[in-house]
Order: sequence, then structure tokens, then C-alpha cells
Amino acid sequence: MTQPEPTVRGLWYEDFVIGDERISPGRTVTEADVVNYASLTGDFSQMHTDEEFSKTTEFGTRIAHGMLGISLASALCLRTLYTRGTAVATLSWGEWRFRKPLYIGDTVHTRWRFTDKRESKSRPDAGIITEFIELINQNGEVVQDGEHILMMKKRPRDD
Repeated sequence: MTQPEPTVRGLWYEDFVIGDERISPGRTVTEADVVNYASLTGDFSQMHTDEEFSKTTEFGTRIAHGMLGISLASALCLRTLYTRGTAVATLSWGEWRFRKPLYIGDTVHTRWRFTDKRESKSRPDAGIITEFIELINQNGEVVQDGEHILMMKKRPRDD
């Protein structure tokens, strides 16, 4: 049985404008997020799971996994549906930086802008978009940032 195509609500490759900026809704990082991420990945590092140990560190408390931050950044962007039905694949997460700790209880959102676009060399029906994403906490501080490259479908032609 074939699956129906997803409803297209996202931008086609042609719709992306270099310099355009978007902002996602926010999301609070919870205890459950950290526990579930540790369980999923097997990363039970004391920095994330042992409050007494973490009190002795420069952070003074547990912090969320850095890779959880990247996952949240991606998911927050996707909540805006800008790639729904039009994304083909993520090609790269590049030059990602961890600028500040991500704490349990932080409320984060993403701000991102489109920095480059080009035709796909291997797929005439697609193009490549580069975007710079910032994960920002409730204090307006950039917690993480970096580049995301994705392949997007071109608008179907009426032939």
C-alpha cells in the first residue's frame, strides 16, 4: 500500500529568499526531555543525570545534552511547517557551536535566516538551501548556533 503524499504547506525551492529571517515558537526544556534523551542515546553522563555531582561543576546544576539542543533547534524550525511536503533531506549540520549551557527549565526558540541557495547538481527537480540557525534562551542569549543545509523540492512545472 502506498502512502499519500504529505500536504504541501512548505516553501518550494523557488520561494526561498536569501536574507529572509524566521522565528519559531518557544519550548521549555524539561526534566523528562533530559531523561528521555539519555535513555534514547545511552548518554548518562553525570553532567546530565547526577545533580549532586553537577553542583560541584562550573554550572552548579545539571545541564541538558548539547545534542539535545541541536534536536530542539531542528524541531522548533519544523514546527513552522516551512518545509512540510517540500523537504527532501538534510544534507549537513555544519560549524555548529555550543555557546552557553542549556539548562533544564530554559525556554528556547529558534531564529534562522536563509544564507545561500543553489540548484542541485544531481537532481533537476530540487535545490539546495543553506540556513543559519540560532537556538536562543528566555534571556535572549544564543545558546547554540550553526549552519544547516537541506535539499528542497522545486515547484512542479505544468508541462
